[in-house]
Amino acid sequence: MKLKISELANLLNVSTNTIRRYEKMGYIASIRSENSNYRYFSEEDLSTIMHVRLLRKYGFTHPEIGQMKTSDIPGLLPVYEKLMKQFDEQISYLTNLRHRLKDDLVLMKKANGYEPSCYIRDCVPFSYVLYQSGDKVFTEPKRVKTIQDYIHLSPEVQRIYLIRKEDAEKGHMLLNAGWAIKTALLDRYSIYENEFTERYEKRKSLISVAKVPVNGEKNPNETLLKEPFRYMQEHNLKLDGDIIGVVIANVMEENQEVQYILIGVPIEEM
Repeated sequence: MKLKISELANLLNVSTNTIRRYEKMGYIASIRSENSNYRYFSEEDLSTIMHVRLLRKYGFTHPEIGQMKTSDIPGLLPVYEKLMKQFDEQISYLTNLRHRLKDDLVLMKKANGYEPSCYIRDCVPFSYVLYQSGDKVFTEPKRVKTIQDYIHLSPEVQRIYLIRKEDAEKGHMLLNAGWAIKTALLDRYSIYENEFTERYEKRKSLISVAKVPVNGEKNPNETLLKEPFRYMQEHNLKLDGDIIGVVIANVMEENQEVQYILIGVPIEEM
């Protein structure tokens, strides 16, 4: 079987330039007709290009495919095993990223149709590192490196706000900001804690959703904690630890950017 370049391109659903590129790379070789100026390709050329396109679909590079052309089975095994390992790593990363996306979706459904309300449940234990306290942004090199590790190594990182228990009890609501991951995920992502990281332990908490403007001062008493503090007063509860807020989403409402935050207030009976 002899195929013109246009016929071969049509069978493979590629351009003639792609066929010429494959020929230039040495995958195939055309034969010029003695009776005309046409170049013809063989059935073997068609099979070769189909195989090359399959290997490209796997993710092999052209240099790798070029080396594989002269390899035997024992030579191909480590090449395939290396790619399989890369697939496994990508699948693991995407699976973990899906977990975070699912968490966001659950939280956004809680925020949808927002109405001030509270419920009690155990909070999720976190490991976190702060990057800001009030107007002060932390710049210590080791802290900055730790922040970068939290953000880049874990696909399930979450932005948080934190109000210290002692500040809340004094009425001095200093808002801290940081990045956190669930403590159960530290080993999975090879994230190491240090003097700049802290733990937020599992504890009984009053959970609510707050909505605050992104631009402008966040007044914790009026925006973040008004509903939880009202509930605590009505049910004879008192603060039992640092207050945490997990950012759910930034959205536009009525031409204003607002932020939804899941608030966790540790509580105990008075």
